[in-house]
Amino acid sequence: MIGRIQYLKELARYTDKHVIKVVTGIRGCGKSVILELFQKVLMQKGISDSRIIFIRLDESASARLLEPKSLENYIVEKLQDGVMNYIFIDDAHRCTGFQKVLAELLAKGNADIYISGSNQTAITSGLSEYQLINVLPYSFAEYLEAQKQSMVKTVADQTVEQHFMDFARYGNMPFTLQLFKNSRNINQYLMGLYNTIIVQDIASIHPIKEIKVLDAAMSYMLTHTGIPCSSKKLADTLTAMGFKTTQPTAENYLQFMEECGLIYRVGRYDIKDKENLKSLPAFYAADMGLSNMLTKKPEMNPILRNLVFLELKRQQYTISVGKVGNNTIDFVASKNGQTWYIQVEAFVKDTKVLNRRLRPFRQIRDFYPRVLISLDKTTGTSESGIRFCNALDFLQNGQL
Repeated sequence: MIGRIQYLKELARYTDKHVIKVVTGIRGCGKSVILELFQKVLMQKGISDSRIIFIRLDESASARLLEPKSLENYIVEKLQDGVMNYIFIDDAHRCTGFQKVLAELLAKGNADIYISGSNQTAITSGLSEYQLINVLPYSFAEYLEAQKQSMVKTVADQTVEQHFMDFARYGNMPFTLQLFKNSRNINQYLMGLYNTIIVQDIASIHPIKEIKVLDAAMSYMLTHTGIPCSSKKLADTLTAMGFKTTQPTAENYLQFMEECGLIYRVGRYDIKDKENLKSLPAFYAADMGLSNMLTKKPEMNPILRNLVFLELKRQQYTISVGKVGNNTIDFVASKNGQTWYIQVEAFVKDTKVLNRRLRPFRQIRDFYPRVLISLDKTTGTSESGIRFCNALDFLQNGQL
């Protein structure tokens, strides 16, 4: 089992604090496993398992606990006086009125509460004291660690480059690794996951008049990652596809996809004028497996760009798309007071491709570092101060 150390550390920062820890992220990214792993962390610190209460509201055995009073009574009966109790509730939003239950438990002073859910709006709505912990599917480093532990020797013995090609193709959902790179089984799993997101994480929470329109919107956004888009552009695209859609409806769909962790909105930043722009943000997918499943001929450039975005987000950079004149910088990434300008291109051996990708860098008048990330083995710094970074190195260690 992979440690998911980053998320365990985040949870540990808020242990015993008077705040509800909310673990959220796209369905299938491993939220439940993180809750289980953190319970082991607590027990390793000497917390008795009798002080840990773990409830899975998505299981049939917990059906009676979907009624708030029953949920509260069940937990209260297990609380021990005079010590801190640790309460974990998976898919807490399935219990209508869970917010009041949690508020009353928190007020008792001896309950440290952890909950999870795939829809951020549903799981946080009505909560007043909470700390959000956003979970992404496996990083490439975690993926490699898991593959090295594979029971199938031919999988475990593959090179880093071979693993990367599968990572780029099948995505980074933890369960796909249990399918041992079987294309048919992975695609079946991902299609089931995609449909479940539609039904359980969006349509069961928001009134959707036509599921097929939402489906078309999701498919379009997942197969056009990194491309500037707006609610108007999405509405016009859906209408051209035969689904007459208004701009407000398209904006709702975008927000629904964001709140269940399926896509991430990245705003634009004018580098010359040093200001954030409101128009034409880009959207990136949480998992390239879902994107590739829906794409007829996946291409490496958008895949690699999306993977770099996810790693930047995982490393907690603040990310924008840079505008410099009429050109675009793929990512303006900031962290701890430092800013980097980043271009991503699968291969830059061709001089024309290299010059085209470096041209926007040369229009920037400040002195923040400029980095070109590619799959080429070239590393080091050019005469003009542009750093060349190998994508596999960056995806493994997160260092620019």
